[in-house]
Amino acid sequence: MNHSEIKERIQNNLANANLEIEDLRVRPDFTGWIIVVVSSGFEGKSPEQRKNIVLVGLEDISIEWIELLTPAEKEWAGSLPIDSTLEDIQNLPLWPEALARSKNPQNVLFPSDLEEDLEPPIIATFYSLRGGVGRSTALAYTARILASRGRTVLCVDMDLEAPGLAALFGKEAEIMPGQGLLSILVALDQGERPDIRNHILRISETDELYCLPAGIPDANYARLLNLLDPAAWYREERNPLRELIQLLSNNLSFKPDVILLDARTGITPLNAPLLFDLADLAFIVFFPHAQTKTGTEALVRALLAAHTKRGRNLTPEPRFIVSPIPNSKIPEIVQRYQHTSLEWISDWLSGIEFVESEITHFVPYQEAVATSDGILLDREIWQKYEPIAEWLEGFLPRPSEQRQSASLSDSKETILDELEFSAGTAEYQENFSETFVKTDLVNKAINPNIPLVLGRKGTGKTAIFRRLMEDSQQQSVVVLSPGPLRRNRKWLIGVDDFKEIEKTLNSTGTSWREFWTIQTCLACHLSWPTQPPQPDFRLADVLSQNLDTELAIIDYINILLGRPQIGILSKDWLNRFDKSATNNIMLLFDGLDTGFGYEDPDRLRRTNAIQGLLSLITDISDNLEKLRFKIVLREDIWRQLRFENKSHFFGRSITLNWGKKPDFLKVVIKQALLSSAFKDIVALTNYGKLLLSSNNEDDWTETQVFEVWNLLVGERMQGGAKSAFTRNWVWNRLADGTDNRNPRSLLQLFKTATLIEKQEQQINPYEKTIIRPRSLRSSLDEVSTEALGALNEEFPELLELINKLRNLGSSPVHARDIQEFDQQLSLAKEVGLLAIYEGTEEDVQKYKIPDLYLKGIGMTRQGQG
Repeated sequence: MNHSEIKERIQNNLANANLEIEDLRVRPDFTGWIIVVVSSGFEGKSPEQRKNIVLVGLEDISIEWIELLTPAEKEWAGSLPIDSTLEDIQNLPLWPEALARSKNPQNVLFPSDLEEDLEPPIIATFYSLRGGVGRSTALAYTARILASRGRTVLCVDMDLEAPGLAALFGKEAEIMPGQGLLSILVALDQGERPDIRNHILRISETDELYCLPAGIPDANYARLLNLLDPAAWYREERNPLRELIQLLSNNLSFKPDVILLDARTGITPLNAPLLFDLADLAFIVFFPHAQTKTGTEALVRALLAAHTKRGRNLTPEPRFIVSPIPNSKIPEIVQRYQHTSLEWISDWLSGIEFVESEITHFVPYQEAVATSDGILLDREIWQKYEPIAEWLEGFLPRPSEQRQSASLSDSKETILDELEFSAGTAEYQENFSETFVKTDLVNKAINPNIPLVLGRKGTGKTAIFRRLMEDSQQQSVVVLSPGPLRRNRKWLIGVDDFKEIEKTLNSTGTSWREFWTIQTCLACHLSWPTQPPQPDFRLADVLSQNLDTELAIIDYINILLGRPQIGILSKDWLNRFDKSATNNIMLLFDGLDTGFGYEDPDRLRRTNAIQGLLSLITDISDNLEKLRFKIVLREDIWRQLRFENKSHFFGRSITLNWGKKPDFLKVVIKQALLSSAFKDIVALTNYGKLLLSSNNEDDWTETQVFEVWNLLVGERMQGGAKSAFTRNWVWNRLADGTDNRNPRSLLQLFKTATLIEKQEQQINPYEKTIIRPRSLRSSLDEVSTEALGALNEEFPELLELINKLRNLGSSPVHARDIQEFDQQLSLAKEVGLLAIYEGTEEDVQKYKIPDLYLKGIGMTRQGQG
């Protein structure tokens, strides 16, 4: 018979005896059933008579324990077992049940999966399977850091068998007889309600840091310890442990933001509920030694199958502290410990969406910590534990978001409708002048004395070109440009034109140098701001032709290339333009990467043409006074070029990259500020007002940029991952293997996130920020796909390697698995598709694929940092 059938039979039996039931509890146990019936009808009946009434038809079930009581007898019977089914028993937060569940975790919902913050205090349990790994030390330093940041922190010494947390804080001498956690638990178990305020120690006079010690380990302490039975608390109607947490949360003279529980090492009865019932976060501290692997894995899987007292089927969220990592001077040794730990964690969390490196912190061995009797006040020591404090702060409400929520309630929908992030290339962007971001590097790239601007695809080369082209303060002549910017410039040529030009060069014995000189003169002639100077009479006759079609332009160029001494004549013409100019004029070249086509013959033509152009510039640019060349070129193309005097560009070229986080974030902020409704929200904050008052983003401070960013997408990712700040998350996720990033991916991320947010807002309104952080997470896959597509277009020779990586399925990959792609590997590292994960440049053991490309390829992580 099952639980409900037994209860129904008992109810029928008492009804047949005309007895009313005031309480009925049936619970399965390991060896049989536990039954409690309370009825006033039992008055005057012997125990045997009561059984004869209750157990009719239940003769075949195994009864471990039975209580048949009157209401008066119930008063002195003490705690009674709870009414529960077999499923309830199987879900108890105790070691046997938890480990039995661990094989099949289901319905995993972490606190970080929620849109809303948890109601404080946040409960965090620090646990280690084995001792000597610095668990209590990590807790104590974390508490110190949080308190120094204005948080109210309560530490509880749950290591009843070996108390010592108060000693770490230097407060052991202040513990009085009868004071401490053990006395409280015994009193609660006996139905008393102690004043827990009398048991709390204040650790700091300046910060809100408190400790509930375990007690003084004397003879009475040992006697009381034997009275505790944590497993029984979860089978009876009263639970002293849960009552304790309730009292600590609500009945102190202060309200904790965080309660940190220092759990006993090993598999002890009290540890199970601290991990599987009370903890919002479980900090698992371990050292990657073979003795800890199997046991810690079982613990983690049990954790994933648990549900906390918070309700809503929330699962305790794991974080890992690997300690102490040997302080070796050989990087490969430290790397091996770290990678081993991450690979273990990846296996333990199999099937769960986590980035292992973001939920893992490595604490190096520090002799000062290891030899100290207590917590040191040296802030440099504290830094080693700050990521743990960051994890916890990620789960705490931020006052700034609470203030913002009120102002967003009426305007968020309008802002989302107005937000437009242009993720296309610069030649297609609307409002270009309003969203162009100047940085120190960009300012150098615009400098007339820098002829060559290099950069990866998407880093902003065409933005530099367009900025100069549209600058009303700087005269320019467009010699070559991408298709969308050609407009009415008939002299701008494309793929088929270059093919025809090459034929003429071969037939006339001229070079690309002569072509580029003619092309530059022709561009000047057709766009000169005043009456253009005439060339030598030996070229002037051709200018009488109508040059308003592409065919006429190509015919004109072919005719000139066939003229004797064309090199000298075209240089003379260019010099005449230089002397005619009253101000500096920029000669702009863009589209060199795509303007020649994508087939192998096209690339060879492109290489020869660009080498000719750059060779020409090294020869003549120093002799020109007013004309200034400005060429934007893909960095990889530049590296492959071989021409005489290439070194002349040393110090005269700029490579675009986005190495400063505030500059990178400005790209999004400038486009977001095109929304008048968002600008109104920004104007409500002090830092926002200062930012808006400046007409030049060069004057924006880092603090102002971060504050406006926080208004847009929030300060922290949900769940307090190691990259807790949203700006850090974006910065890390959009980096390639060379730690470079480009604005195009950033804008694609926000364009997709805005669309997702609009949909989410209809279903689940969120008023803390314009875009909820989770929308960024949901957008990364599409960004990765777009980034991989751009990489394939830029470097088609990597396609076979990418297909191999896709088949391997997870990152990092062993070098031996892709060794047949020896020629492509160098390029893959150079362009950021791969990075060395383990080993050295000379002896690579493993490669990793950065997040920017991981999902696009279709790979998963397997312990990757």
